[in-house]
Amino acid sequence: MNLNHPITYIKGVSVARAELLFTELGIKSCNDILHFFPFRYIDKTQFYTINELTQNTAEVQVVGKIKAVKEITQQRGSRLVATFYDGTGTLDLVWFKGAKWIKNSLKTDVPYVIYGKLNWYNGVANMPHPEMETVKEYKSKPQTAMQPVYPATEKLANKGITNKILRGFIQNLFEQFFDIIEETLPDYLLKEHQLLDKKESLFNIHFPKSQELLAKAQYRLKFEELFFIQIQLLQKKLIRKSKIKGYVFEKVGEYFTDFYTNHLPFELTNAQKRVLKEIRKDIGSTAHMNRLLQGDVGSGKTIVALLSMLIAIGNGYQATIMAPTEILAIQHYNGIVELLEGTTIKVELLTGSTRIKKRREIHTGLEDASVHILVGTHAVLEDKVRFRNLGLAIIDEQHRFGVAQRSKLWQKNQAPASLDKKGVILLEKYKTEHPKIYKLHKEIALKRKNKTSKEERVLWDVLSTISTTSKFIRYYIIDEFLIDFICLEKKLIIEVNGKYHTTEVQQEAINLRTEVLTAFGYKVVRLNENQIINTLEKTIARIIATLKILPTIIVQKSVPPHVLVMTATPIPRTLAMSVYGDLDISVIDELPPGRKEIKTVHRYDSNRLSVFKFLKDEIDKGRQAYVVYPLIEESEAMDYKDLMDGYESISRDFPSPKYQISIVRGKMKPADKEFEMNRFIKGETQIMVATTVIEVGVNVPNASVMVIESAERFGLSQLHQLRGRVGRGASQSYCILLSSFKLSSDSKTRLQTMVDTTDGFKIAEVDLKLRGPGNIMGTQQSGVLNLKIADVVKDTAILQKARQTAINVLEEDASFSNPKNASLLKVYSQIQKTSGLWSNIS
Repeated sequence: MNLNHPITYIKGVSVARAELLFTELGIKSCNDILHFFPFRYIDKTQFYTINELTQNTAEVQVVGKIKAVKEITQQRGSRLVATFYDGTGTLDLVWFKGAKWIKNSLKTDVPYVIYGKLNWYNGVANMPHPEMETVKEYKSKPQTAMQPVYPATEKLANKGITNKILRGFIQNLFEQFFDIIEETLPDYLLKEHQLLDKKESLFNIHFPKSQELLAKAQYRLKFEELFFIQIQLLQKKLIRKSKIKGYVFEKVGEYFTDFYTNHLPFELTNAQKRVLKEIRKDIGSTAHMNRLLQGDVGSGKTIVALLSMLIAIGNGYQATIMAPTEILAIQHYNGIVELLEGTTIKVELLTGSTRIKKRREIHTGLEDASVHILVGTHAVLEDKVRFRNLGLAIIDEQHRFGVAQRSKLWQKNQAPASLDKKGVILLEKYKTEHPKIYKLHKEIALKRKNKTSKEERVLWDVLSTISTTSKFIRYYIIDEFLIDFICLEKKLIIEVNGKYHTTEVQQEAINLRTEVLTAFGYKVVRLNENQIINTLEKTIARIIATLKILPTIIVQKSVPPHVLVMTATPIPRTLAMSVYGDLDISVIDELPPGRKEIKTVHRYDSNRLSVFKFLKDEIDKGRQAYVVYPLIEESEAMDYKDLMDGYESISRDFPSPKYQISIVRGKMKPADKEFEMNRFIKGETQIMVATTVIEVGVNVPNASVMVIESAERFGLSQLHQLRGRVGRGASQSYCILLSSFKLSSDSKTRLQTMVDTTDGFKIAEVDLKLRGPGNIMGTQQSGVLNLKIADVVKDTAILQKARQTAINVLEEDASFSNPKNASLLKVYSQIQKTSGLWSNIS
């Protein structure tokens, strides 16, 4: 018996109930339900008599007997009513569902403990669907001052899996499995931090014997959860620094020196100088740099990025900076070209709009190293884009790129797999005849990598230990194909055909895939699952024989470029410790001198005329303004101004020819968008009406006013980013937040925070408290925040203690080889089995 068994091993959990618990709550194993924690507790120490009940009494507990039961026919079905008596009065117990089954289970003149929420009708109380158990049953169960309440869904309730039923399952689990619950923390940590042991903690989180024991159980389980997250993050960092080698930039170089001495247009802030030293130390060592650079809007991250790229170029390497939008990429490109004017450094821009002829020139320039810096969007990640020697990759607003996308930067120095003429025709045939399989196969395979079949796992267990000079690896990408197993030295591919490969169309696709991979120069061996299970020894002997006859080739191992990821959304220290604990973090916490603080005010829609008058006054001074809307088209569900309606309104109040207006939105063609942006940049238009497409990437020093319509519709980080579009020149700038009078409590807090401070880190702290950690960076980016009991906002002190403890443990015994850390080794080994494929990618 062990806790990894399905929950059907627990008394009372049928297969149907198990399926429901899995689909609704993700509970699959006994361990899952053991760690499915209550979200609140009900104090059940108090018993009421019926004559004590008042109309303001909500949830009550009463002891009494059922005197009579009757079924009452209704328009739809029937309801069951039982008369409950306790010697002081009567109370109706009512059931609207499951009447037949409940009627058969009720016993008259037997003492019951009932609990539920009262309903009152014409001054008479009744209790719908009460929790019930006989006094005998009640006394036989673990008595607790507080009863746990678990998260549930409507579907579970409709199927009869109530809170009481869930409690029963967990009670049965303790009765069956309590003795085999293992301790996960070493004795010395339990003593050092005065923690309850694991068994006591789990029992008291579900059935607390007292408030004090509940608090101790919660502390222990929160500490453990955060401790193991920090162990994972810190171990990743240790592995990256010790095992993943990076290019060594031995010198600062003449490009950096020349630019710093002759072309840098302003003095760097102390914060920028400090960050540059941190980066310089990383790229000057043999370790691979993986650094997060966070800094507020306008803090000067771009100049730090450029100076870092100049160090790479000065050491004979190329650099790239990747931005999430074309607007931001163009801004970076224009800014870098302007700064590098008068130098010999060649900079190119690659986006989705780049013409084919220009693309070819760029591809050639990257491969022969005549292009030093490539600025671009996702287009940089295309397989055709290859560098001679990419030494530094910078990713701006990194949370907008998926981990698998960012990982492509690691392969940019590898020579692409090549096809002959016949191979190109075969690949094109595969793409056109099986487009869905071709495009989706890699992503699907990546997502199901931890759900591989039993046969694949059996084969890998053997392939990974074959005693030859040639080693197999898993999940290797060729073109858009993700390969099951590959030996690069022998150019041998082994793929397993599963049960889903049986259709005629799938078989055709498999055959064509094999032809394409053969055209890439690989030998392909295909196995079905029966061969692996029934004739494993023969199958392995065949693979070894194939390895022996294939020639050995020298595989050029690519050194990954150093990675610097940047974000203008300041991240609270607590969150950074949780999400980015495996990265080195640099912070630019100082704005360049001469920048005036942006004055921010909140105005209601009724103040629109005075806001427009203020805009006209600013335009009369020669300034420009943004007016930003949250929606593009009308929405019946939301009473927000949309862009087109707003544009017409602005046009009426700011008529031409005196006023000229640009309009920019996400769905415009890139050429039209660029045309409108350029008109505004050149000062040909005074007002830009836009959606949040201008959140990042617009730099117009003359723009001094940002008006945000329906400001309550935006999140804090968006509002902060939008405000950062002004305040880039020497004149005083303003941000005006327009909203309706109907504001929720959170909306009021957001708008008041924007008025009170321009400090991005303070804003991020408020944002974290309002939204919680699960949403702030997106679930795809921060799986570690899918916490069961801890809260990185409320449990900061525990998090800091857990991180320091993890650091102390790893400094003393990083491999957990000391017998006293045996429990840590066991837990960490289990964690490793489910760790991500791209764990080292920023």
